[in-house]
Amino acid sequence: MPFKRGDHVCAIYSTTEELTRDVASFSAEGLSSDERCWYVGAGEEMDSVRAALRSLGVDVSAKTRRQALQLISGDGAYVVHGTFNPEATIQVFNDAIEQAYTDGFTGFRAAAEMSWALNCVDGAHQVIVYEALLKSLFASCRAIGLCLYDRKRMPLQVINGALCTHPVAGSQGHYGANPFYDAATTGPTGVRQAAV
Repeated sequence: MPFKRGDHVCAIYSTTEELTRDVASFSAEGLSSDERCWYVGAGEEMDSVRAALRSLGVDVSAKTRRQALQLISGDGAYVVHGTFNPEATIQVFNDAIEQAYTDGFTGFRAAAEMSWALNCVDGAHQVIVYEALLKSLFASCRAIGLCLYDRKRMPLQVINGALCTHPVAGSQGHYGANPFYDAATTGPTGVRQAAV
């Protein structure tokens, strides 16, 4: 499924091979369209992501020098002033989107492996808050986001929250409309906010 601007995608994976294949495919698609691409990961899989990109014909060194491709550690992108604050992190991504267009790229896409949240204080709760906030960012922006969840490591409540907050979901490179998406979900419990 080719992604389009505004897509907020949930990818559930089980192995490092699945993770790197999905990230490389997603990023290569963006790089071929002259979009700036970020991958925010745990760190140990970065070499595998680079190798997977090279196998798809991407000149990783050239794209990195041009800042079209940026591989970033999770704490480097999400932890602002020593803590994970969903609102501050949204601002980091909003600024990155604007900067990509200012720098002459045709778009911005970010893939993020979300297991880093398990190392933060109240991380499981905060990542669901963050995903709920991202819904409005992607609904009104010129970017594409791919949030990757390890089905073996993530608590069920986090997987459920991720499915509630992403209109597109899938695994192993197959994505489509997410039947579990709830446009009214506003927070970590998946509870709809009452109309006022």
